Amino acid sequence: MARKKKRDEGGGASWMETYSDMVTLLLTFFIMLYAMSTIDAQKYSAIVASFSKAMNPEAYYQQMEAEAAQEIVEHSYETEDEETDEIDALYTLLKQYIEENELSDQVEISKSEEYVFIRFSDSVTFRGYSDILEQKGKGVLDVLAEGLVLVDEYIEEVVIAGHTAKVEYDKTDIDRSLSTNRANVVLKYLEDKAVIDPAKYLAIGYGLYSPIADNSTPEGRAKNRRVEIYISRKGYPISYTKIIQDTINKDKANNKDVEYRRDYFIE
Repeated sequence: MARKKKRDEGGGASWMETYSDMVTLLLTFFIMLYAMSTIDAQKYSAIVASFSKAMNPEAYYQQMEAEAAQEIVEHSYETEDEETDEIDALYTLLKQYIEENELSDQVEISKSEEYVFIRFSDSVTFRGYSDILEQKGKGVLDVLAEGLVLVDEYIEEVVIAGHTAKVEYDKTDIDRSLSTNRANVVLKYLEDKAVIDPAKYLAIGYGLYSPIADNSTPEGRAKNRRVEIYISRKGYPISYTKIIQDTINKDKANNKDVEYRRDYFIE
């Protein structure tokens, strides 16, 4: 009698089903991770905010106030950096021109958080006892005017100072008037460019009374004969006009009919 074959009762199909379920779950898990990584940040914040508002209204409004205050602070820093960059653009423009034209020995330029400062030697601006502006000086002032037009709104004041040198045998007694005339010539040259509000310009003649070198040598006298331009940033308390204005306006407290103000002429 033939022996009956035993029925194969192996579980081959069951492990395949378990494996496929695991792969499906892994695929679903990775899709979920991908979706979470690309979720819109604003939508996510809105969802979180709605839950926070519902669960704890007081804490929600405190958080909103803190975020608003932080935005104001960040905006303030951005504005300050923008102003700094604008003023620095003026300095960079002049610095590049001076270096390209090999004028570093005749024109000094420096800057700080409060100002841009330019010093012209006598050989660049004026010769001898003349108040006629030299061509080299005009070239630098032309570049300065190009820079000023870019930063007008960030400038408080442009102070132009003329200086002469003391010479023992000189009996002409014109130092004060000559230094003033030279400062005014530079001022007028810039003002005629019509690049910034003319009320921001101020000319001062120091004569021979603010030397930076020894007047007993030709080299020292050459350094003392100079024109300086001081460009102050807006918002800083270095303004000759503002000092004069505040001083004179104090008389109003004494019932005097006095008022000093700066007029702006903007076309």
